[in-house]
Amino acid sequence: MTGTDDVYRFALRQGPLRGLLHEPIEVDERVATTSGMPPQAARGNLGRPLPTGTADRLATARHPAGRIRGATAGEVLAAAFGLLRREPANPANDHRVTASVRSRFPVHVFAVPPQGPAGYLDPYRHALVDLSAADEVSGPLRPARGDLTVVLAGRHTDLPTPYGVLRCALADLETGVQLRSLLVAAELRAVAAEVQVTGPEVAHAARLVAAAGPGSWAAPVVVTLRGVGPLPPTAALEEAGGGALDAELDALLARESAHPSLAETAAVVAPRLTAAAAPAGRGPGVPDLPAAPDGPDWARVWWQRSAGRVPLPLSGFSARPAVLGEDCLRDLLAWAGVPAPGGPLQEAGAGVRTTVVAQRLGGLPTGRYEVADGGLRAVEADPELPRRIEQVFGYPLGPANDCGVRHAAALVVLSVDLRALTARLGPTAWGLLQVRCGWVAHGLSLGAAAHGLFARPARSFDEHHLAALLRLPPEESPVLMAVCGRSRYAEPMLDLRL
Repeated sequence: MTGTDDVYRFALRQGPLRGLLHEPIEVDERVATTSGMPPQAARGNLGRPLPTGTADRLATARHPAGRIRGATAGEVLAAAFGLLRREPANPANDHRVTASVRSRFPVHVFAVPPQGPAGYLDPYRHALVDLSAADEVSGPLRPARGDLTVVLAGRHTDLPTPYGVLRCALADLETGVQLRSLLVAAELRAVAAEVQVTGPEVAHAARLVAAAGPGSWAAPVVVTLRGVGPLPPTAALEEAGGGALDAELDALLARESAHPSLAETAAVVAPRLTAAAAPAGRGPGVPDLPAAPDGPDWARVWWQRSAGRVPLPLSGFSARPAVLGEDCLRDLLAWAGVPAPGGPLQEAGAGVRTTVVAQRLGGLPTGRYEVADGGLRAVEADPELPRRIEQVFGYPLGPANDCGVRHAAALVVLSVDLRALTARLGPTAWGLLQVRCGWVAHGLSLGAAAHGLFARPARSFDEHHLAALLRLPPEESPVLMAVCGRSRYAEPMLDLRL
């Protein structure tokens, strides 16, 4: 079994030592990945269609205090994981409701009802596809009548191979993003949720995911939605894929799952599957903010979530200077400050420092601030700090790339003492930290969207230079940055919501 020291070294390879031990990551977008390909057992023609009208329902409630009553399981799933839009000139499509590395969306969603076959959520068919072959392993995940078990699991091969061992952290990070999306969608409909990230339920969920098809999978997160009622009855679905393309991608999956970088990843995933059970995590996903009668409705907030945009043939993201008020600062801090569901995820966040570089935000001087007691404590005024951080960003401004860091309203950086964290939490520390960071990142996405901003989670920075610019303690390393700002580029978008 991988020990604490092994996980600490693995964390260093994906963080402070990444630039020393590995060549810079260069991705050829023409090279295929397994992204968008359902597992083999999820390509049948029977399943449970998800309901339509999600956006219309969200439009009946105001952000942030509005709620929608009388939700069904299908409505929660459709809101949390459904397709959102297509941006014709954006090289990264299709866009769902969450940010994802190169829009590859490696997190797959499974659902286990009290009775009937487990299902795989196929966003393109807008349905839970029956997984009859998984019946034998889904039994231990069966919830009580009226509840639904949802399993979130990242597939590493959906991310480009040049990311190497970093795919481990990215898959866990995006699992945290999807977890926040699911819990917010449930809370907007007054549905209680319980979260498990270690213990027997997680091990059973891993067996369910493996039974659906081959691949290198991250440790699952298991969510129980309480009182959402039954799923709709099984019906015939439209045909899915097939032919030479599926055969080609299946061969790619088999080949990439054996990539040498994933052998070590599998060893790091294993402790989450054998760790003792912790009490189910509970807690809100939406912060307690004052009602805003003139604020946007939840459909608008849901629609405006974005990680930034650029037109073809550029990559990256654009931004323009914008003056934003105290209400924007309050909302960003509130969304970032909601604790992850209680238990191991809260423990993983206990030692994380949150640093904010603010610019034209809430009347504050441009500079560095620390989050303390739900507010900001001024540390250093420095009008050049955003520009200097852009210079150490992984893909800075250039002829083929746009970068909006210098114009960002807020740069939110999460940092931690990796040695202390792994010593405290053991071999599960690295994965739990990433899930917790994803939780914060998607909270910032929602808070930013309420003010027409994007929020781009990023690990593309030089850890040493960034730590020096932020004057972090020598034992701490930055593990995630979220760039919040106003997009400079805009174009009409195609609405994919059902």
